[in-house]
Amino acid sequence: MFHYINNIIHHYIQFLLMEIEQPLLAEIIPILAQSQNKAKNGDYVSLTKTNNKLETSHDFCYHPESFKKLVEMDLPCNESVEEKLCWLRSQIIGNYAKFDSPFGRRKLVYADHTASGRSLRYNEDFIINHLLPFYGNTHTCDSYVGSRTTKMLHEATEYIKKCLGGGEDDAIIFCGSGTTASIKRLQEVMVIAVPSILRESMLNSLSKEERWVVFVGPHEHHSNLLSWRQSLAEVVEIGLDDKGLLDMEALKLQLEAYKDTNRPLLGSFSACSNVTGIYSDTHAIAMLFHKYNGYACFDFAASGPYVEIDMRSGKNDGYDAVFLSPHKFLGGPDSPGVLLMNKALYRLRSSPPSTCGGGTVTYVNAFDEKDTIYMENIEDRENGGTPPIIQTVRASLAFWVKEYIGYNEIEKREQLYINKALKRLVTNPNIKILGNLNAKRQAILSFLIYSTTNSCSSIDSSSQEHEGELNLWQEMGNQRGKPLHGPFVAALLNDLFGIQARGGCACAGPYGHELLNINKSQSLAIRSAVQEGYIGVKPGWTRVSFPYYMSESDFDYILSAIEFLAVYGQRFFPLYSFNLRNGSWTMKTEKFEAVNKEDTCNISNHLLGKNLEEINTDVDVAVRRNQTYLDVAKYIASSLPKFPPQGILQEEMDPNILYFRV
Repeated sequence: MFHYINNIIHHYIQFLLMEIEQPLLAEIIPILAQSQNKAKNGDYVSLTKTNNKLETSHDFCYHPESFKKLVEMDLPCNESVEEKLCWLRSQIIGNYAKFDSPFGRRKLVYADHTASGRSLRYNEDFIINHLLPFYGNTHTCDSYVGSRTTKMLHEATEYIKKCLGGGEDDAIIFCGSGTTASIKRLQEVMVIAVPSILRESMLNSLSKEERWVVFVGPHEHHSNLLSWRQSLAEVVEIGLDDKGLLDMEALKLQLEAYKDTNRPLLGSFSACSNVTGIYSDTHAIAMLFHKYNGYACFDFAASGPYVEIDMRSGKNDGYDAVFLSPHKFLGGPDSPGVLLMNKALYRLRSSPPSTCGGGTVTYVNAFDEKDTIYMENIEDRENGGTPPIIQTVRASLAFWVKEYIGYNEIEKREQLYINKALKRLVTNPNIKILGNLNAKRQAILSFLIYSTTNSCSSIDSSSQEHEGELNLWQEMGNQRGKPLHGPFVAALLNDLFGIQARGGCACAGPYGHELLNINKSQSLAIRSAVQEGYIGVKPGWTRVSFPYYMSESDFDYILSAIEFLAVYGQRFFPLYSFNLRNGSWTMKTEKFEAVNKEDTCNISNHLLGKNLEEINTDVDVAVRRNQTYLDVAKYIASSLPKFPPQGILQEEMDPNILYFRV
């Protein structure tokens, strides 16, 4: 009996060698080997397709939950959350990368997750092993590659839809590279998108009752504001309340004002600010819009990688559309934008789709356009041309990462990080954290660091009793000036510490005006300078983020670097030049070399080269390396003036226009 089964297995393997590519073989052979071992022990193992059938990656494309099962095929089971997170960090591409900064070689520490996520080796290997060897166009199922790729794309699409809580009444469409394209696609299928050059004439042809009224909030990214302004809709902008949150009372009043106009109503709101991380109460907003027979849509670009999104369209507190940028997810770079929408918002059922092309039709002839038959299924008819196959599979893998860790664990760690960060930084007199500090927020931190001067008259006798506070004043001054430019702080984080942060307004200009208290006259003065080509006058802040998968050592290191710049940041002004035309800060290499030569210990070699080999073999390598970078930065700062003079602008411009110090 054993020899009989052994021969079957042997011939089956030979067949696989001829018929199946190596990646699939790599999955199947371990199972066959296990079967052979059982056979040696007298256990009969069936290789026929039963309920316990031998499953290959091809088979996984046939049944529900197949995509998730395929992704998790090679993963160990029953790992703790800590082990999972440790494994995820080990899979981040670039997690151990280094680069040459003006101050020497630095390990890259990524803290710009709100802008874009990081790629995962496991996800990319999955694509290499399971998709690319059998990749084919999905517009045919006649070939093996066409059939297989179509099935995998379908499973990946359905997996994302399920993760978002989508149902039969919803349609999922992949658009462009992020939320911007998703919002634009919704406008197209609502028939309110129009080329800007035609907008005025189109508006004149619409009756008032035909024109949509779209409500937007105060936290909006430009993507969820500008395209609505340029659409055929009337846009109503709702401001902040006295707590810095969406003014729900003002929204109610506006909805009440439009309820008897017989006009279609829609709200499009940020679920979470990409600047402050402050959450919106999406369910309360949805309930309010549904009370007035409106539609509630939400931009989940900033929070999508970290929170549970449960569409449940048709429910009182459900969503009618969600917009996402999976490229911001861990494992998501190079994914398409996602639009999940209630089919009731689709207004092209009796017309051709928003983009006509291959894959959107069932019949076309050479005689008359009226003979063309377009597909009825929204997801098919709005997916013209070859779909983003690899990108969609990559997006589904990014969603899987969220599911793998679990929403509760993600939220717990995010809240732990942001609360620790706030507790540590808000007490620093030279740091201002933007936004309501008491509101629930994601682990996003946008902040200002102020320049200082020293004024003896500002130190009273009671202050002198606090020796620690007096020492701090001696280091950084006791009188606040203008804040440092956000991009300057980001440049110092990069150059001194290897920390990748974001400086500027984070594509949220209107919200930035509120956060920085910029009035209309100031805004128009800045606008005038920008029109003249001086983009560098734009105000802003510095932003970092602390995602659930960040290590505690990196988290602590980033906070320490921010605290360092709050004390010593302005000392580096003499080493940098500011380009008023583009807003960039660049190292004056010759200036640093001059300072370096004056220092007999040679700054560039001090500490940085000390015991590096020893550090690299230490178990606490990250902690020791980070401390070395901090020590080097402090050593450099000690050789620079505490209170450098005001910089001279390269162009003739009133420095009072600048919100920040140069």
